[in-house]
Amino acid sequence: MTSKSEHLVDLIFNKLKKYKSKEIFLEKDDLKKFIFSLFNEN
Repeated sequence: MTSKSEHLVDLIFNKLKKYKSKEIFLEKDDLKKFIFSLFNEN
């Protein structure tokens, strides 16, 4: 993963973890896999 994409994953991860309306169970590795799967579909 490039440093730019790693930074984007970190930003998304932090935003989602701070989202208080609903409890979100999220692992950073799972988020990375999901984002990579979106990139690979194109």
